[in-house]
Amino acid sequence: MAALAVGCGSEAASSGEWVPPPPSAAPTSKAPVRLAKVTSACKVLPAATVMKVLGPTSKTKLKARELPVDKSDGEVAYSCAYGKDGQEPFALTISTRPDQAEKAESTIDNIAAGVGVKTAPVDDLGAAGIGYVKDSFRIVAATVPYEADLRLVIFAAPEIVPQKKLVEVLDEVVKKI
Repeated sequence: MAALAVGCGSEAASSGEWVPPPPSAAPTSKAPVRLAKVTSACKVLPAATVMKVLGPTSKTKLKARELPVDKSDGEVAYSCAYGKDGQEPFALTISTRPDQAEKAESTIDNIAAGVGVKTAPVDDLGAAGIGYVKDSFRIVAATVPYEADLRLVIFAAPEIVPQKKLVEVLDEVVKKI
């Protein structure tokens, strides 16, 4: 509206041309910058973020422990375990699959076919997502294309944790990667 008021009476306004606002008036994006390269699962998802999303009690204090990097089959996987007092019931894995960005849905389909338990699609999480319970753990996996690569993120928690909470945790990761 301000741009219209300023332009009234000028030749540009009378000829029907649109004059864009100056660059300083352009809206700024609040979206976080995505990581060009993942180098640590614990840095992408700190223990404090896991606690905030899962709803900690005043006595709960999780610690994050980066696990050894897994380099196999041309993929690189970073994993972080979360827990306290020697127990680590939560885990995050982020793997990068070079030149497989177009396989986001088929990767999730392959996981669903291979886990041997009933799965449920998870909507609005990355390009494709799935959730399931196996061996007393609830697991949510999602794929996120980045340029030509595909990033697969998996978060596991005890079965008692609702899938909705796992999806919230993974959403924090998906925004960053």
